[in-house]
Amino acid sequence: MKKTSKQDHLVLGDVERMINLERELTQFNHERSLYLAESRLTVTQTGETTLLTDELSPQSSYYNRVIGFGPSDLERLSAILEHYAAAGIDPCFDMSPDRQTSEVAEALAMQGFIPRLQLAFLKHERFGEDLEVGQTGRPPSRAEIEISRVSDEHEAVSFIRLIELSRGGDGTELDEVRVQSKSRYFYRDDFQNFVACVGGEPAGMGSLFIRGDTGYLVNDFTFPDHRSRGVQTALIHHRLRMASERGLNRVYTDVEFATASHGNMLKCGFELVYMNSFWMKSALPH
Repeated sequence: MKKTSKQDHLVLGDVERMINLERELTQFNHERSLYLAESRLTVTQTGETTLLTDELSPQSSYYNRVIGFGPSDLERLSAILEHYAAAGIDPCFDMSPDRQTSEVAEALAMQGFIPRLQLAFLKHERFGEDLEVGQTGRPPSRAEIEISRVSDEHEAVSFIRLIELSRGGDGTELDEVRVQSKSRYFYRDDFQNFVACVGGEPAGMGSLFIRGDTGYLVNDFTFPDHRSRGVQTALIHHRLRMASERGLNRVYTDVEFATASHGNMLKCGFELVYMNSFWMKSALPH
């Protein structure tokens, strides 16, 4: 009997695609980051495992992550830890459930790592059909919600200001030179950013990251005064429509389990693929 490859397996194929997509998204986020004054992200492949390392941001478990580690690379664990120890870094092991065997869990635990956070990874494949025949919930029929895409440098700079507001800042901490140099990332065709407005006032934001025939919904945020008004649901549907028009075959996203975002994604037709665990020694990912 022919052995089924991971890519051919109904679930494991999604896991592999999401691992690859998440790796590319992390590298892209590093390039466009507004808040890393200095950084040096390196990507090292060892066996089936990818080591993301930023020696200039040693406290960032997002940029110092071990992706794809599993049973086939158990003998490489010491070398992996030595790679990070040389830079004074405690890495985060980003673990999909197919790789998190009892042997792997025991080996990580013996090194002082424990699972500190889980994310739900979701998939939507029927969005083109759904948008035509309405098999999933429709976006709210609130005429006051207007969604526009960031399309040029001027709009990108305004979008960056909204990002800062969403983080609780007032824009004074942003370096103007860095804002101008990074603005080009926010209106690329493969990284589409959208703003939802109510009565002309920004109410929420969301992004669509694209690689090949696959999309990834990221950076969902609704400003507090506009929550529970259908803003994020409208943004989800809008990005799914953009994915359909682009001819994408599937769209992924990740959310914290049982949050409002999780519920919104399920209402819009997303389905759970798997739960990821993040094994760390100390602080939560950021």
